[in-house]
Amino acid sequence: MANPRIEEVSDPDSDPEEMDLDAFDFARPQQGALQQHPSTPDSPPESSQMTPQALQAILQQPQTGGPANFMQQHQQLPQQERLAREHAAREQTKTFQCIYPLYFDSTRSRAEGRRVAKEDAVANPLAREIVDALQWVGNSRGLPLKIVFEPDKGHPRDWANPGRVRVLVKEEGRAVSSKIGNKHHLYKLVAEYLKQHPTTEESAMKYRFGGMPVPKEGFKPPAVPRGFKIGGILPLHSPALSGGGVSDNFMRDMMEGMGGQLPPGMEGMMGAL
Repeated sequence: MANPRIEEVSDPDSDPEEMDLDAFDFARPQQGALQQHPSTPDSPPESSQMTPQALQAILQQPQTGGPANFMQQHQQLPQQERLAREHAAREQTKTFQCIYPLYFDSTRSRAEGRRVAKEDAVANPLAREIVDALQWVGNSRGLPLKIVFEPDKGHPRDWANPGRVRVLVKEEGRAVSSKIGNKHHLYKLVAEYLKQHPTTEESAMKYRFGGMPVPKEGFKPPAVPRGFKIGGILPLHSPALSGGGVSDNFMRDMMEGMGGQLPPGMEGMMGAL
């Protein structure tokens, strides 16, 4: 039976222009402004998507070397083949709905980017937890959602909390399932899971690039620039943790742990940090 067509009124909360970690000047963050590094013909843009295959590897083996091995194998492909695969992944997911942790942040107002009701918002939302939430939504409704995790994409208003998730909500203008009416319904379902599973310090450990060091002295509150709102629990690769709970040279430490290799899409972070 065909899925019913879902009609939505125009949404004033359109998705923001995406932000890459390697396009942000972390040394001088400014409210509402990004410092973009111009691209050149010699440095083609690369995808930072965690494809469904890599995401599944992480979900199945969160504490093993599987995901790191997957990304190392991808990084070691010839550049032309690697870029072709990344382009294909982008094309397959460009119509997917973007979901950012900011949408569920209880410290933010609607004007600051929150998209759920105040009573549905949570403290310290993380993109990796949103992945779990979407899996729960799909499993609890018998609906295998198509999910893509992009660990180094970010919302311009939430630079310290990198990571976003893409999920297929509509295909060719039609809802993928009558069980999810629209993206706002999906936000509500994700919020339900996040409220039932509060973010902890262990949550930040769920996603680690192979070789990324664990904070030696435990998690410390991130340094908060004046005028910014930053969560107390952040992903390990957050730039706000440099000089806090993570070594200032954690990217170099991570490269050493991966034999000098960086996962795809993270090469530019070396210069940013």
